[in-house]
Amino acid sequence: MRSYSQRCPALRWRSLLLLLMCALFARSGVDAAPIRIALSRRAPNHVRIKDKSVGSAVVQRPEDQNASTPLRGRELRAISKSKRVPLKNYGNVQYIGKVAFGNPLQLLDVVFDTGSSDTWIPSLDCAVCGSHNRFEYPLSTTFLDTQEKFYDAYGSGSVAGTIVVDTVTVGNYRVDNVKFGVITEETERLQMFIADGIFGLAFEGLAHISRPTLFTSLAQQNPEVDNMFAFYLTPEAYQRGSELHIGGYDLSVVGKNASFHYTPVVKLPEFDAYMYWTIKMNHFSNNSDDATNLCDPYCYAIVDTGTSLISVPEGMYSQVMQTISDGLNCNDVDCEDVDVKQFPVLRFGMEPDNVFLLQPEDYVMCYGWGQCRIQLQSTADEWWILGDVFIKTYYTLFDAQNMRIGFACDGDVCQGGKGDIYGGDDDSGAFQAWKNAFLVGSCLAAASMFLFVFFMNQQDEDGDNALGGLVDRAHTASSYHGHHDPKMPLLYGEDSDSPSKSAYGYNSQGGVYPVVVARVSSYDEARRNFAGLPSPLAPRGRGDDDAAV
Repeated sequence: MRSYSQRCPALRWRSLLLLLMCALFARSGVDAAPIRIALSRRAPNHVRIKDKSVGSAVVQRPEDQNASTPLRGRELRAISKSKRVPLKNYGNVQYIGKVAFGNPLQLLDVVFDTGSSDTWIPSLDCAVCGSHNRFEYPLSTTFLDTQEKFYDAYGSGSVAGTIVVDTVTVGNYRVDNVKFGVITEETERLQMFIADGIFGLAFEGLAHISRPTLFTSLAQQNPEVDNMFAFYLTPEAYQRGSELHIGGYDLSVVGKNASFHYTPVVKLPEFDAYMYWTIKMNHFSNNSDDATNLCDPYCYAIVDTGTSLISVPEGMYSQVMQTISDGLNCNDVDCEDVDVKQFPVLRFGMEPDNVFLLQPEDYVMCYGWGQCRIQLQSTADEWWILGDVFIKTYYTLFDAQNMRIGFACDGDVCQGGKGDIYGGDDDSGAFQAWKNAFLVGSCLAAASMFLFVFFMNQQDEDGDNALGGLVDRAHTASSYHGHHDPKMPLLYGEDSDSPSKSAYGYNSQGGVYPVVVARVSSYDEARRNFAGLPSPLAPRGRGDDDAAV
């Protein structure tokens, strides 16, 4: 019997022609526009918006700083590796790093949260902590149970446990005899969070557990560490390189002309103590000549790494959204049939006279052709919250030593433009690159399938019969892949049962976008009830006389 190729010589030549056409198309596609295909999600297209430049009068470069400013001798060089804590970027929703607890060290994943002051992690005894890593306290030779209970409530759930004393290691810096919480209970939604626990970086006035705060203790016990830290958050989802810088900062991550623009930390009027990293915003508008300043004379704002989005007080939320989406096809934060270039540049003014711009790619996320989402939300609080949307645009220094926050800009003008958008319209370079890649891939797949059939038909008649006997099997596996919520941003509200208006989830392309709820900022009746329960932990390592700390 003749082989299949002998019976169909014309088909053999057509297959060769098909391969040649695929090769030519692939080459022309590459020459026309580079193609980058990421495994995690599609590569972004960068959009630079041309707009009027706005300068900031308060700029401090290394050579301009006076003798009273710390770190003068260290400004021009990068901080040491020991002062860098790598962070993982989970879809631009949360940035998570590792901290070691106990002795010997036990590594757990935490959110470094400038919007709270307490630190807590799951206990070995927690039967309802989902898949989170547990702190195996019996293994620690320096562990002490204080027998004191705590309860913390968040809009996404609550945790309860015991306050303990042990050693904590951040980077290469060890902190002895510090208080933190080990939880034995957490509600279902918290069980689904990516991180195991929270490392609070706000002020002691907000702390329920860690007094003094862990970072204050770290600076006190390690004299070479100044009482400041900085966050560099990568703007592209899942991109490597995010870092927490301990006791200093590294302006080289911004650019060779980078400098900090400082704004003082203030108290919220309803509190007597410093609690949050609070600043005064003296301007918010779009960056047009006739725009209305919605923060005249000023608004209070919290700079919070534990919040993914920018939160706007309910009383001015509709005005802010009107400023952003006027003339666009938007329903609250969801917009259709839009191009990112249609969104305005946003202007933030901060005391004393700093100006920071957010380009559309900094605050708008597109997850489909013509479909975009504005990364703002409303909050029941009376102050703004500048979350990761703002912080990933501007490398941020939290300077407790001088009670100020610095936002770094590459030069005298803070134009933003660090963010990435995903998706776009047919005219975008990303779409064209995707289309080229899809066509090339389809062509190569078809050619490969034909070659496979061609090879199989080179066999004898038995091979032909065997091939003809194959039956397509039904695809029985479910096409749905269940996702649980990512680590939710931590916001500060009044009602734990009332999520904010703009809850995010997983979009139709499988990308992650924030799920936002409001945090309860004070103790409630549940805490008082819980305080009467017996301790789930037995004291170890010290006698009862040493238990009081």
